[in-house]
Amino acid sequence: MMKKNLNKFRSKNFYLSNIYIGIKNNKNITQIAKDLEITKQCANYYVSSLKFSGIIKKVGYGVWEILKELNQEEVKTLPRITSNTPQKFLSSLKQDNVRAHGFQFVLQIPKNLRNWNKREQILNDLKIPFGDLNLFGGGQKIKFKGHKIHLTNKSIIIFAKESFIHETAREAQSKAIDYFIRIVKQLERLLKANLGPFGKYKFKVSRSHYALIKNALARQYNDNKEKLHVYNDSGLWFIIDNSFNLHETETVHPKTSLSDNEKVQGFFNSLKKDPLTTTEIKENFQEMNGMILETSKRQIELAQIIEQVGKNVIGLTKIVYNENNA
Repeated sequence: MMKKNLNKFRSKNFYLSNIYIGIKNNKNITQIAKDLEITKQCANYYVSSLKFSGIIKKVGYGVWEILKELNQEEVKTLPRITSNTPQKFLSSLKQDNVRAHGFQFVLQIPKNLRNWNKREQILNDLKIPFGDLNLFGGGQKIKFKGHKIHLTNKSIIIFAKESFIHETAREAQSKAIDYFIRIVKQLERLLKANLGPFGKYKFKVSRSHYALIKNALARQYNDNKEKLHVYNDSGLWFIIDNSFNLHETETVHPKTSLSDNEKVQGFFNSLKKDPLTTTEIKENFQEMNGMILETSKRQIELAQIIEQVGKNVIGLTKIVYNENNA
């Protein structure tokens, strides 16, 4: 118990220094987390900060390379974007990094949680404002830390308003999960409830979107004031958007958005390294998901013209064939 309490007094710099030393001594993240008596998820947060700051580099599964000596002042906080984020910061973001956003987390209520069926009375006793959910089975909705939160018989649903920036969708999702866990811990204190035995929470990411920022294709569409919605047999999965004026290509399917983004990011990265012919681009794009474009609620056939955009970046422009003229 005493050891766990000590973690409350350890600073961010303490963890950064010790994780850096651990990596320098060729320890894996699991061992480092065990030595520091923190979760692997928590250790990965600091590892990602070191990577984002250019201090370490991943060279293989669980293998890191030291790029330079640790300077605490050089370590950047992993960015989150809200409606109040300055445009100057947004302008500094790198092309084709990933903005993960639109998260909806579903936290499963432990079966042995006492008095959860009396939560309306508990909310009143704690003087927490709430409204009723118009759902089958009922429930309550509250606002906490600026987030909408739904309390139901079997789960707590948290709608995260922040965006999380990282080099890949998977890393950005990991940062979002770290943030979600912190919200849950704060929610436990608010409700005076243990929502995860031994700090282990059962949850799922039920919705999330992943956008490549400052993307050449998105910039071309936005400059031309054109829309692009891409469908496959499972529904809408890819759009072009301009949230925060970041010119984004965004994957939005509720079940496959993460893996879809990895395919799209890999596609654009390959174009930068090795520009392809029109035929190869078309085959590559179709292979992703057999996509179908829809404009103004009308399905259309895909046609593409390849142009050089900037230095070694290939963008796509579309020719739309009206199905009445096909």
